[in-house]
Amino acid sequence: MNRTLIGTTFLASLLAIAATWAGSPPAIAHADDVSGQETNVGGQIRLLKVGIPADGKLGDLLRKNAKLSAGFEVLDRRSIPAALIRSNAFDPKAWESMGADVAILAQTQGSQIRMSLFEVSKGNRAVVSKRYAASDPYSAANNFMNDVVAYYTGEPGVFGSRIAFVRTRRNPTISKNIQTVEMNGERGASVTNNRSLNILPSITPGGQVLYTSYAKRNPDLWISKSGGEGTRLSKYPGLNLGGEMSPDGGSIVLALSKDGNSEIYTLDRGGNIKSRLTNHPGIDGSPSWSAAGQIAFVSNRAGSPQIYRMSASGGAATRVTSSGKYNQSPDWNHGRDRGQWLVYSARDSANRYDIFKIDVRTSKIVRLTQSPGRNLDPSWSPDGRLIAYSRDGGIFVANEDGNNNVQIVRGASNPDWGPRAK
Repeated sequence: MNRTLIGTTFLASLLAIAATWAGSPPAIAHADDVSGQETNVGGQIRLLKVGIPADGKLGDLLRKNAKLSAGFEVLDRRSIPAALIRSNAFDPKAWESMGADVAILAQTQGSQIRMSLFEVSKGNRAVVSKRYAASDPYSAANNFMNDVVAYYTGEPGVFGSRIAFVRTRRNPTISKNIQTVEMNGERGASVTNNRSLNILPSITPGGQVLYTSYAKRNPDLWISKSGGEGTRLSKYPGLNLGGEMSPDGGSIVLALSKDGNSEIYTLDRGGNIKSRLTNHPGIDGSPSWSAAGQIAFVSNRAGSPQIYRMSASGGAATRVTSSGKYNQSPDWNHGRDRGQWLVYSARDSANRYDIFKIDVRTSKIVRLTQSPGRNLDPSWSPDGRLIAYSRDGGIFVANEDGNNNVQIVRGASNPDWGPRAK
């Protein structure tokens, strides 16, 4: 759950000049590999080719979700023979002849939709088959793909979870507002709708959104509420930035500059200070909470922005990144058996911003993007298998290795991925 930029001073400057993100996104890339749903063909790993003949909104959603799952290469519906599109039965030989490894068939039966996953190698018996309400194709497509991901990985997918982001408008004046969408870009909703600057969204375990807003002229911490304006939680003098709620929902970590320097604090749910975690002449900010009770944050105490970690109860900080001169916006993986990974954005020697992840146990670094433009603000999905990030005015989702980059929102920045859908 990322908090953009160490430079609270730099960030304040950005706010002062109402900086915006813009640009045209590059072409969407396809995955080279994936963990969990790939298949081995002739000694080479490739994605499973899936045919999805369903039409209408349900068909579009199933194909979108299959692509976003990072496990499938989705066959063009126009290449599927009419006989297969019309058929309610699965013909393994016919699907195999057109290059499919698997097929997803959907059939409306009264008030329900029956969706089934078939594997060519296993004959005409479905390996996953479920019924859902026909009145809600969005939830049906999400729930089925979650079941498919569970079949291949042993853990349900995260379709239906939401991503918060910042939308910038320039007419009549520059404003920034918080919005959310489901992880596939569907069913958008507004969190704020004013002419102020609302930034740094973070979705809580309960689905509310923490954010910093200038609505009252000071950068205060707010929390969303349904049906109206949010509630101001923290209004200490100076910056109240980067609020993130603990996994148990009991505390909020953020950066405050009420005493002059930016330091890391924890608050209770009412906005009262519980503890001060850092006390250093350097600028500390961008905190992220781990499932194991640690805080990652960014500090320039070594002369340039680097990532550190410490216990959520405070104490000595350990430097995590040692390479690169500008590392920022860390987000801790909360996925099963993935808690050692931090993802972050860094500026390389060519002055480009890309996404990296680091194993805090071994210090192993993996570069996840290497593309034109500015790749910023990475945020893990709740299962730790996917990453949302911003690139030149758009929100992209990629798998945990940086492949299968799919744009889900245009004209947006600073994503934060919330918990699983309930």
